[in-house]
Amino acid sequence: MNFKQYDDGKEGRFFVILDNGMEAGWIQYKWLDNGNLLANGTRVYEEFKNQKLGIPLFNRLVEFAEESKTKIYPLCPFVVKTFARHPELKHLLADDYLQEQETTTNSKIRLD
Repeated sequence: MNFKQYDDGKEGRFFVILDNGMEAGWIQYKWLDNGNLLANGTRVYEEFKNQKLGIPLFNRLVEFAEESKTKIYPLCPFVVKTFARHPELKHLLADDYLQEQETTTNSKIRLD
């Protein structure tokens, strides 16, 4: 399995390429004004869904964030869930995302 990257300076994608040369899916991001990555979509094509290719795509995004010394603001539900399953990667989450999560967690709805 290999990865191909497209990045035009505003947005980008990592494509997963199988050993037979077929593209099997992608994970996409946008560059935010603060230099962080907004992870806003993941897709594995239907015929490859049973191969669990989302995790290698997520891992490639994480590697890219580490290499580029940036943080990730997860918007894509798959990326949000995967970060939640890997608390050891919390250091890669954007500060504003962490603050929003803390605010959401700490706020309580009072019913009087």
